[in-house]
Amino acid sequence: MGKASYHFNSQTLIYEEVHHSIGQKIWAVLKQLIIGIGIGVILFIITLYVVDSPRERQLKKENELLLIQYGVLSRRIDEYQKVLDDLQERDDQLYRAVFNADPIPTSIRRPGFGGTNRYEHLLDISNFELVVSTTQKLDVVTKEMYVQSNSYDELIELLKRKEERMNNIPAIRPLPGDLRISSGYGVRVHPIFGDLRMHTGIDLNADAGTPIYATGNGTVESSGWNGGYGNCVVLDHGFGFKSLYGHCKDLLVKRGQKVKRGQKIATVGMTGVANGNHVHYEVWVKGKIDNPAKYFFMDLSPEEYNEILYIAEHR
Repeated sequence: MGKASYHFNSQTLIYEEVHHSIGQKIWAVLKQLIIGIGIGVILFIITLYVVDSPRERQLKKENELLLIQYGVLSRRIDEYQKVLDDLQERDDQLYRAVFNADPIPTSIRRPGFGGTNRYEHLLDISNFELVVSTTQKLDVVTKEMYVQSNSYDELIELLKRKEERMNNIPAIRPLPGDLRISSGYGVRVHPIFGDLRMHTGIDLNADAGTPIYATGNGTVESSGWNGGYGNCVVLDHGFGFKSLYGHCKDLLVKRGQKVKRGQKIATVGMTGVANGNHVHYEVWVKGKIDNPAKYFFMDLSPEEYNEILYIAEHR
């Protein structure tokens, strides 16, 4: 038997038994059921969206750890980039300069990465900015290390050819005995025309018929009349070096002939635009004219070299 319900009658001041209909009883049960279901749904939602499951808590810890590791990796990549920048600077300013190799262009050292969607697959990751930034840094460092590795491979090949290179560089004086520089390298007053002109070599006075020597191993590029240079010999030494000997009297080599450093290739004269017996001597490096006195280092003492270099730049 169910419990009886009572209602207090304020008029009679006594409790009177309440008799519920079947519908009221059903509604009471349904109401309790609805309230219970509602509370259950609310608790489920709270549990689902507010309270983490053990699996979710584990995943969050792993995610936080990954972000910390990405941060550490990003800082290490920055440190590696600084070391790589130093290696690149030494490579261009020192190692490649020693072998007279051109610096690697910035467009190759600092490559771009094509495609705007290269990192699109990372954009769905939480805190994707750090992940994308670190991935970009790693891509850049990887590419620059590849370029630097190729540069060192090139330097190794240059080192293997060092002996040949040293034999080919125009590194001695073209005339025997003491050098008498009558006109140095740079802008000078032309001795015949009287105007200021760039003097692209140095003029070395000597008696007519004095032997002119090849200043390095090479191949005769031309041997013959060459305008204002008169009788002229041009040697291609390879490795970007060429030397020119102008105003010669006698030409002793022919085009295509192989010559050795110290070999007699011509004699001093005053052919072409010249006002006295001398040889006009030039050195070209990778298509650009350079002060030839800089390359007299092989058969001069340091004191003699400094003196000749000073004279060549100021006379």
